[in-house]
Amino acid sequence: MKTAGNIDLWKQYGDSILVVQPFMDNLIVAGDGCYLVDVEGRRILDLAAGQFCSILGHSHPRFIARLQEQLGKLLHLGDQFLSPGVLLAAHRLASISPVRKGKVLFLSTGSEANECAMRIAKAVTGRTGMLGFSRGYYGISLATRNLSSISDHPGKVDFEPAPPGQYKLLSPSARRCPIGVEHAACTGACLSASYELLGEHAQNIAAVIIEPILSAGGMLYPPTEYLRALHSRAKACGSLFIVDEAQTGLGRCGAWFDIQNHGIEPDILVMSKTAGNGYPIGAVVVSPAVAERLEAQGFTHLSSHQNDPLAAATVHAVIDIVEEEHLVDHSQRIGAYFFERLQSLRAKHRLIADVRGRGLMIAMELATHEGSPPDLGLEFAMMCERRGVHITYTYYEPVIRFIPPLVITEKEIDEAIAVIDDVLSALERDNGNLRDLLPKNHRSGPFVQRSRQGLTPMKIIRGLWNNPPREWVVRFSNRS
Repeated sequence: MKTAGNIDLWKQYGDSILVVQPFMDNLIVAGDGCYLVDVEGRRILDLAAGQFCSILGHSHPRFIARLQEQLGKLLHLGDQFLSPGVLLAAHRLASISPVRKGKVLFLSTGSEANECAMRIAKAVTGRTGMLGFSRGYYGISLATRNLSSISDHPGKVDFEPAPPGQYKLLSPSARRCPIGVEHAACTGACLSASYELLGEHAQNIAAVIIEPILSAGGMLYPPTEYLRALHSRAKACGSLFIVDEAQTGLGRCGAWFDIQNHGIEPDILVMSKTAGNGYPIGAVVVSPAVAERLEAQGFTHLSSHQNDPLAAATVHAVIDIVEEEHLVDHSQRIGAYFFERLQSLRAKHRLIADVRGRGLMIAMELATHEGSPPDLGLEFAMMCERRGVHITYTYYEPVIRFIPPLVITEKEIDEAIAVIDDVLSALERDNGNLRDLLPKNHRSGPFVQRSRQGLTPMKIIRGLWNNPPREWVVRFSNRS
């Protein structure tokens, strides 16, 4: 009997889905390493590792076996009990963490973990302010979303009331220096400007929270000198230093955690995404000094799925498999291969403005000029999708993100490069037609069309990030 196809299933059951984002037509029924498989048997090379989570790939047999083993023993406990597995997983995580002798709390999501870290910082310091990057992304809860600058748009009633005392650091970038300094490499001059503009508010900052790589914000890679200077500045002002390794953790960037590539020890480490290999999990690791202050205060934090045995088993399994399969070294080696292949394409295609990356977290920025399609990143992504390669792109400029599972092979990278090469050639011939590429299912199509008309979220975002650099320069000049 013939199985119903993608569009047939959308027609039959799609009306029951609340559409708060567009979905591809493909309905996925299975995963196989770096591939997704839809109901019609079509294989899609996944260069986004799900939502940047599945670092071991889809359906890794040893990972599944570890979860099945735990499911057969114990799924959930509640706040009053711990299992031996939770203790062992905490010990295992602490042993690889950049926080020496850290204390671990397992939670459910990245947003929850960042909220918890921010709350801890406020409790320890007695301060209420938070400082994040102007292009940072910290989560979807009220506090984390408001600290994330993509929420800074008119009429954002669904993100109000905004918590007071949340401030932004100018995001360091040599290609688009936020204070207009022309230099081949990032000089970090924006750091002094940021603190100058912060003024007396610096004394109320409980913590600076950073991503070592600003993924959604344009795949920006703050240099070591900048991050070390920021760490020193934060400590001098009495603020804690929180590092969010949602995407960069557990081996993706050629080290267990990317902040280790910079030789910085955070006060609080937050992880999510990669720690669960697709299973929802968050974790907070705090330094002994922070833990001592919290415990002396009688600090409490309670949630339904805190320190769950299954979540702990998941993290433990990911760490073991990454170590046993030498995936930290693999990410460094295979990432260099991917980077070199993209660089070879750059020499061939005028549409590539820049290639940058570390390990298996690589960016390819597309060149834009007057008359470029307003949705160049979306057009590129959809053309790849039609050719069987799934990628994502960033907010702001059209920067393509390559963040695949750590198990990706040279053969799979070569397959991706062939598709990317073909798509770039088509775009340079002006053979793209976004209207023909958009999802055809009856729920996503209208959503995308509405979002592309009038004052769309993406137009708001583009406007925000085309304008602030000049505004910051004016403000900084007025204070000087």
